[in-house]
Amino acid sequence: MYTGFCFLLISICALSFAKELDKKQREKDYVPLKYPGPIQDVGNRYGSPDSGVPEECRDKNFCTIKPPDYPQARFNDMFKDTEYEPQPNLVIEAFGDRQGDPDAEDNCPTDITFEPLFLVRSRSGDWRTVVQAPEKNYLQKVRLETCKQVGGTCFVDLNLTPDIVTFCKQKYSVWEFLVDDGKNGTETIQSELPICCSCHYKIKERK
Repeated sequence: MYTGFCFLLISICALSFAKELDKKQREKDYVPLKYPGPIQDVGNRYGSPDSGVPEECRDKNFCTIKPPDYPQARFNDMFKDTEYEPQPNLVIEAFGDRQGDPDAEDNCPTDITFEPLFLVRSRSGDWRTVVQAPEKNYLQKVRLETCKQVGGTCFVDLNLTPDIVTFCKQKYSVWEFLVDDGKNGTETIQSELPICCSCHYKIKERK
C-alpha cells in the first residue's frame, strides 16, 4: 500500500512538473500580436472637415480666398443661359432691444470686408462651396465686420464704476447662399456671418 501511495505521489508531481514545463514553453514561444497602427490618421479617413480650406480661413465661418480646386469654369457655364439669379438674402430673425447713440465710439475695433465669398460654413458646421460666376455678373458678396479684439474692454471713456465690466462681442446674422450641392447642381443653405462688433457689460458679483 505504501508503495502504491508513493507511486501515486510521484505521478502527480511528474504531471504538475510537465504542465509547468509546458506553460513555460508556451510563454517562451508566445509572440504578442502587434498592430502597425493606422496607415493614415483615422480622423482624416474620410477627409478632414477643413480639407481644401485655405489655412487663413479655418477659424472663420467664411472664406474670401479662392481655393485652388474652385470649379470656376463649371459655375460660369452653369449661368450661360441665365439672365437673373437671386443674390445673398438676409434672413430676418428676432433681434434684442438696443439702446444708445449709434455714432458713439465704443472702442471695439473691427475689420470690414465686402468681397466675393468662395466658402461658407453651413449652420451645421460643414464647409460649402459658394457659387460665383463673375463672367455672368453673378457675385455673392456680403458686408462683413469682425471684431479685432473679442472680449476686449470697451466704452473706456465713460468712467464706469469698478463693478461694471465691459467687453467686445462678435454679433452674427443669418444669410442664405447658393452653393454647390456636390452633384453638379446647386442648393440654398443658411450661414451665420459676422456683421458687427458691439460693446456689452456685466455687473461683477459682490463677495
